Amino acid sequence: MKIIIIFLLSIISLTGIKTYSSDFPTLARSEFVFACMSSNASNRDFMAKCSCAIDEIAKRMTYTEYAQAEAIARLQLGASPREEAFKSVGLSKERMDKLYRAQAASELECF
Repeated sequence: MKIIIIFLLSIISLTGIKTYSSDFPTLARSEFVFACMSSNASNRDFMAKCSCAIDEIAKRMTYTEYAQAEAIARLQLGASPREEAFKSVGLSKERMDKLYRAQAASELECF
């Protein structure tokens, strides 16, 4: 088992793929899967697809970036001046763009 893990890590380091998945807490992954399943079908097939999706997102961004993007997304839903400010801030756009790219990749890979 250790040999397989070392082999996979060496392949990842050689290909230059950044992996962030180790810093996503189990609770965040679980919340994502439950939300994904509730907006699709609550069956085993979608549990696998939703689990795959959060794994793909975690490969492409850190948990801190993900949490910031999720908070920004919630703030952008509102229409107050405070919430409107988050639509034009550079960091907000950067984080949201990264989240959208990660979500698109997860859709292609998992669904």
